[in-house]
Formats: sequence, structure tokens, C-alpha cells
Amino acid sequence: MIVKCKIESPIFIGCGEEYSQLDYFIDDGLANIVDLERAISDLDDINKVDYISELIVSNIDNNKLNLTAKDILESVGLNPYDYIIRKIKSEIKSNSRTRVKKFINQNNSYYIPGSSIKGAIRTAYIFNYYDKNLSELLKILDDRNINLHDKGKELEKHAISKNIQNDFFKYLKISDSLNLDGEFRFINTRRWNYRKKKFDVPINIEGMIKGEFLINIKIEEGFFKNINKRLKTNYNPKNDEEKFNILKNLCNIFSKTVVEFELEKDNPIYLQNFYNKLLADINKNDALYLNLGFGGGFLNKTIYPLLWKNDKNHIYFKKIKKLFISLSGKNKNLKNAWLKANGYLDFPTTKTVYSIYSPYDRRFIPKLPLGWIKIELVE
Repeated sequence: MIVKCKIESPIFIGCGEEYSQLDYFIDDGLANIVDLERAISDLDDINKVDYISELIVSNIDNNKLNLTAKDILESVGLNPYDYIIRKIKSEIKSNSRTRVKKFINQNNSYYIPGSSIKGAIRTAYIFNYYDKNLSELLKILDDRNINLHDKGKELEKHAISKNIQNDFFKYLKISDSLNLDGEFRFINTRRWNYRKKKFDVPINIEGMIKGEFLINIKIEEGFFKNINKRLKTNYNPKNDEEKFNILKNLCNIFSKTVVEFELEKDNPIYLQNFYNKLLADINKNDALYLNLGFGGGFLNKTIYPLLWKNDKNHIYFKKIKKLFISLSGKNKNLKNAWLKANGYLDFPTTKTVYSIYSPYDRRFIPKLPLGWIKIELVE
């Protein structure tokens, strides 16, 4: 089946790399990506190459380079505009000296990995499994024979398969989406601190802020056989529409809980408005909604909202609090945040959000959460 994915809020899927100040400069609202290596190879004077090295070293302050690629090239008489290989709209200020996390790409072409979509569906299934088998979840959390750092893996294996060869998600095949038809920008994100009611850490990223893309989903017979066995359902889909509706229901049960949890938090007004609309859309159940991107581990993103949903009297909260305190290790800030938590809504204490600078308020305004997409079956 072919499905259409529409961006509901900015997406970032990283590749583990960053643009440094040596890779770009911002001019008239555009980030110009330059080929500094080619520029240096065009220099016919070794003294100029040495000068560049000295210039870079002398302008590093607290591991931050106070120059751009444009400054460096102009310092040795090169025209930086001759070495631009790509331009992208930028919401980051032109005088910013910052690294920008790269969106995953292949040969300088952005794409959405099918594994990201599949991983989100897998997470939704695991949520549904333990929603129906809460006692199994609590037993694994209490089992002292399972290493704390292996709890997430054990929960996943128990819900799917102890044996990799029997992992039934091999029957769910999702293609990468290449040649994306969407708008990419350098954007500002910030860690919104719920306790302080202000931003903490800036994280600049290369994000897809709007657009659509198509993916191909192939579901083989073994997938629904295993779903039926584990969720005690009786699915027997006859066509693509019925297959899609099963995935849609699994994913939307999970996404609805995540959004309901977020709405219980004391969010800035724009985030609250977004979640209210998103919840209304999910409740219509005429499309599939998923959240993609970085931030948070398996326990945070799946088990935590599941326990919140099923634990209105906070019977299990002490279990999950104790686990996360132990997992925080040497991270003092994380441990202190958990020690102060008295209920589910006290954690997480921060959230990464897309933010826009307001010249009127002279501050960044939190606008949207990251990574929400809407998926519909193509007729």
C-alpha cells in the first residue's frame, strides 16, 4: 500500500553530524553551505593555508569558533559565494556562531528512513500490548534478576519475541521516502523548562517544517497472525484499507495517550493549542498519527505514559521513580529532577520545542512540539 505523510509539526531525524561554523554562513535569511575543503585546495600559497589554521585557533573561545566560513575565506582573498554548494532558509540569526544538527541525507538529498516510521509503529504496538497486560509489565519492572539498564530491552523482547529470528516485525516492510517534497530550514529549538517557565538549552537543527512525502508499506500474512496471538484479537484483513485501519487504530491509541499526557502539563499557550487540535484530530480516527524524531528513551516515551494512563491513584509511580533514579547514574541534574518528582506530571521537567524569535518581545516564543505527522492511505 502507498500512504501519504503530512508534516503536522517540524520533523528532525538526525544523522549524528553537525554543520560547524566552518561549513556555512547566514546572509539575507539564507544559510549558505560552503565547500571549505575545495576553497583551501584552490589556494596556491601555503602561507595562506597556515594563516587560516592560526586564525581558527586564535578565535576559539570556550570550544566555540567566533568566525564563519565567510570570514575565513574573505581573510585570504577568496570570494565565499564561489564555494556555495547549497542554500537553505534560516531562522537562525546571521550573527549566531553555532553548530546546527544535520538532517539525515544521502548524497546531499534529504530522506525519511522507513526504519523511523517502522520504529514508531513498533513502539505503538508495545504500548498496546502492555496496556492489555499490565501485570506482565510490572513483573518485569520488579524483577531484580534483570539489570536495570536492560529493562527496556526485556520489555520489548517479551512483547515481541525472545529470538531475533522470530521478530514478527520482519513481516512489516516500510520503504524510505526519497526526493522529499517539503520545506527545510535551519530552525531554533529550545528546551522549555516547565518548573522555571522559561527556556534552558538552545539546540539548532536542520528541520523539515512543512510538506508531504509518500512511503510504501508492505504487510505480510505473518504480521497479523502474531498480532492476533499476542493481543488476543481476531484480525483478518482482506485488503489494504483494512490493513491500514488496523495499524491506524494501534497507533492512535498510543498517540492519543501521549497527547492527553502532554495536555495535563502546564504548557505554553501555543503548545497547548496545538495539542488540543491534535487530540481532536486523533479522536476523529480518519488518519494515523505518529511522532518521529529525537529525545527520550523507550521507557520515557512508551512505558511512562502507559503507567500514567493506568495509574490514576499513583500506585505504581514509586516503582518507575525508583527505576529512573537508578538509571540516572552520574547525571546529577536528572537524578535531582526525579528526587523532586511527586507524580507523573513532574517529569519530564523539560521539552524540546520549535521556537521563533519575536522582535517585539525580544525573546524566543515556544511554538510547536517536534515530530508529529499525519498518515493517510492513498486511494
